[in-house]
Formats: sequence, C-alpha cells, structure tokens
Amino acid sequence: MFNEKLLKFSLAFIALLLIIGFLILNYVLKDDNSEPSYTSPPIAKKANNLSTDAREVSLDTIYINIRSQKYKILKADIALVMKSNTSKKALQGNMDNVRNAVLQYLNSMDANGLETVNGKERLKEELIDMLENTFGYQIETIYIKNFILSP
Repeated sequence: MFNEKLLKFSLAFIALLLIIGFLILNYVLKDDNSEPSYTSPPIAKKANNLSTDAREVSLDTIYINIRSQKYKILKADIALVMKSNTSKKALQGNMDNVRNAVLQYLNSMDANGLETVNGKERLKEELIDMLENTFGYQIETIYIKNFILSP
C-alpha cells in the first residue's frame, strides 16, 4: 500500500515537472516575430572629443616619429585654448602652418621623459612658448588628449 502511494505520488510529481518544463520551453522558444539581437549589426558609437569651450581649437591627431631612447612613435590629440576669439580665428586661418610647426618641434625635440606627468607639463609649456613666439598667438593652455608613446 505504501509503495503504491509512493508510486502514484512519484508519477504525479514527474508529470508536474514535465508540464512545467514544457511551459518553460514553450515560453523560451516562443517566436514573437521580432528580429534576434545577434542578427542586427552592432551600433558603433564614435567617441566624441569635441569640447564645449568656444575658444578651444583642435590640431587633430598627431602621429610622429620622435627621438627617444625608449619610444619611437608619438600619438597625441592636442587642443589649444586661446585667450580670445580673435586669436582663435587667427589660428584657424593659419592651421596648416601651426600644425606643421608643432610637428617639426615634436620631431626635433628630445622626447625622453615624456611618459611622466612632469614631461607632459614641460611639453605643454614649450609648445605654448614656441607658438606664442613664432606666431604671436595668445594661448591660455594646451590640452593633450589620448597621449600614446609606442616603442
């Protein structure tokens, strides 16, 4: 009698598990006519390096060979913040010459120590002095973004 009750209870439990499993599979495999996420191409978002400062001018990305014992290539995004809008307009009108002067300066300088914070600050100061002396622009500061030194 006990075995018969246990057998009925076991069969009922197995039937209940089968029904629950069938409902779960039906829910999981249900086709709602929507496109699966793995078939749509990924949405590429490009990083936005645009500044909200109206006086900032970007020199675009610079790739250059440098003179250093450890590193051979420098990649940097350099942005200049001008002291006035007139300086900004003058710089934008002469962008090719400014970019060329920055590239020549970076190519001729000793790049040892640029991997440190002090080296980057020294580079900023030297670039400000060079641009102010060469072109007469009034530069407030320089931002160096995405600074990479490669061996």
